[in-house]
Amino acid sequence: MQRDYQILIIEDHPEQAHLMELILRRHGQPFSVRIIHDPEEGLAWLKHNPVDALVLDYSLPKMSGLEVLQLLKKEYPGLPVIMVTGQGDERIAVEAMRHGVYDYLVKTKDFLDLLPRVVTRAIEEQQLSSRLEQSEQRYFALFDKAGIAIFIADADSYRLYQANGMALKLLGQPVEALLQKSFINLCVSRSLPEVEEFLARIKSEGQANLDQVMLVHADRRLIPVDLTGSLVSVGNHQVIQCFARDISEKLKMQRQLLLSRQRLISLFDGITDPISVQDRDHNLIMGNKRYMQLTAANTPGLVGCKCHLALFGSDQPCANCPAFETYRTGESRFIEIFHQGRTYHIWTFPMAGLDGKPEFLVEYAKDVTDQKEIEKQLIKSEKLATIGLLSSGIAHELRNPLNIIETARYSIEDGLGHTQPEIDRKLEIIKKNIRRASVIIENLLQFSRHSVHEREPVDVEKLIDTTLSLVEKETSVRNIILEKGYGGVPRVFFSLDSLKQVFLNIIYNAVQAMPSGGVLRIITTASSDEKWVNVEFTDSGVGISPENLSHIFTPFFSTKRESGGTGLGLYLSYTIIKREGGDILARSREGSGTTFTVRLPMVKSSGAPEPAELAGYPPKSGADPSVIIGK
Repeated sequence: MQRDYQILIIEDHPEQAHLMELILRRHGQPFSVRIIHDPEEGLAWLKHNPVDALVLDYSLPKMSGLEVLQLLKKEYPGLPVIMVTGQGDERIAVEAMRHGVYDYLVKTKDFLDLLPRVVTRAIEEQQLSSRLEQSEQRYFALFDKAGIAIFIADADSYRLYQANGMALKLLGQPVEALLQKSFINLCVSRSLPEVEEFLARIKSEGQANLDQVMLVHADRRLIPVDLTGSLVSVGNHQVIQCFARDISEKLKMQRQLLLSRQRLISLFDGITDPISVQDRDHNLIMGNKRYMQLTAANTPGLVGCKCHLALFGSDQPCANCPAFETYRTGESRFIEIFHQGRTYHIWTFPMAGLDGKPEFLVEYAKDVTDQKEIEKQLIKSEKLATIGLLSSGIAHELRNPLNIIETARYSIEDGLGHTQPEIDRKLEIIKKNIRRASVIIENLLQFSRHSVHEREPVDVEKLIDTTLSLVEKETSVRNIILEKGYGGVPRVFFSLDSLKQVFLNIIYNAVQAMPSGGVLRIITTASSDEKWVNVEFTDSGVGISPENLSHIFTPFFSTKRESGGTGLGLYLSYTIIKREGGDILARSREGSGTTFTVRLPMVKSSGAPEPAELAGYPPKSGADPSVIIGK
């Protein structure tokens, strides 16, 4: 329901005021009228009673209508005032209009008919003006307080008309300085071509976007922004409205994310075992560098390929694939897979999505074939150690019956008094074999006995003789001639048990390299600087090809797989010698034999070797084109 318009009439003539009240009340628009005859009283009443319009008589006691009008416009600038007068003076009308009167009516015979329409129009126009002003104020508040920088520029010259508070803050410039510039001049020079093209697109297409433009701050700092612009018509004039969003934090975050991603990729690719990320259908999302190297033969393109095809070349998922359980339970799973003679351990780990459920999974695969082989060798070593302990016990037990046999043999020999030559010959054979068995038992005890010292002075030549006695039967059967060139070298400071193993491995390899017989030459020498003892093992066997020679100290490399070679003997020998501060070198020529040189630290007078730099072992000038490996 529309409320009554509140009207105040200041008129000193009561009858005239009453007529205006009647004519207003009878009008279709309801009016609520208040009549006051004294202007001062009317101004006082108005302070406490707001009205929609005021009808003011020009001729009033105490002050004129123009004086009252001036006071009204000063206190109530938005109040519409209609001045009525009995004088048709144009000068008064102009003066009244100059002081802000809405309309000026002369009291003619028909002015009462005009009054309601004039009052109604004055009120409606004032209300419209008030709404427009409020709307403009709201727009300006939104414009000025917006959280994004806004620039308004002329569409032809690009000269700035207006900039909001955020724009001023973004560039650090006062509005007076900013509004004197062209929008193009706000940008760094290298961005000008892009900005000019951006503005041209706005004029031709109505709107445009431009990313990562550099604006220049008042202190010459560069501010990265994203621009969005549109063409707006204001009456017959066109302006460009441009929004600039500061992306400094966005770029900083992007750099941090990029840095984090690079670090994660470096960590991802730095893992030497294959790792991949897969979806529920076993499609590969990504893989680390090792995974791509390993699967390059099966698939040229990793992303989208099935994991079982990439890793194993299979069209079907692996039996008991752990991925199914990981997706079902959300927990990691493990499986051991055998493929083409290799053993793989595979773990799967869930990657949760936003809902907390597994969206992808990480698969970690590890080739444990070599590890399994080492475990087998360790088990074998434990068995050999057990056999060594048993051998030691058996050797001790054999000594007693041998002593009894020797005692019996001596008694028979002494009782007969060498009177029967045939029996003497047989007793001599018994004596000889008892001595041989005793030597074998002693060597077996010596070799199986563990030293109580980690490192100790060792008689190298004596240790070589002990080791050779263990393979005496093998050398005899293969018709191998042993040549010793001992130089009476000083003792070396080494682990006795380790050196036993090294010498046995080298000698056994030399014996196996001469299946049809040959010569094994062992020479010991001391270096001129009295720091090293060199032990040289040279066989006349089949030799080693250059391509194989570079791998002989590699674990599990063997050219004797068919005869049970493990590929660990020389690797362990090399590791032992290096660990104890020595060196081991090899040179060979295919078809001409092989030489292994073991360099061991010499015992000084103090009982321990002096620290020394391990020197190289180059071939002599003019030597055969043999390959030498080692330090």
